[in-house]
Amino acid sequence: TYKGQLTTAQVFEYYGDLRAEDYMSHMALVHSRFSTNTFPSWPRAQPNRMLCHNGEINTLRGNKNMLTSREGVAMSEYFKERTPQLFPLASDDHSDSGNFDMCVEMLTLAGGRPLHEAVMMM
Repeated sequence: TYKGQLTTAQVFEYYGDLRAEDYMSHMALVHSRFSTNTFPSWPRAQPNRMLCHNGEINTLRGNKNMLTSREGVAMSEYFKERTPQLFPLASDDHSDSGNFDMCVEMLTLAGGRPLHEAVMMM
């Protein structure tokens, strides 16, 4: 995974291996964000861990409140008494995409759901 606060014109210049003739990949994704309501920063960069999401989530505050309210009763069969170490499930320190990614990660890695099911639940 490559990340950088670059303009689209700078991507291939900065990551020289992308220009290499012997470079091969089954998939490539470039996400270019033109911030309209926040100044670009590393903590708000697309996480691209479980999924890539580009867009605003209009119900973000309600979703974060619902997740926070569930933390008191959440339990993972895998993590058992260590389940609280997974919290917070949503954070004001992350972008809407970062919070979305955190939820999908929790549902798949701690909740044991397949990726497609976790995304459909969202």
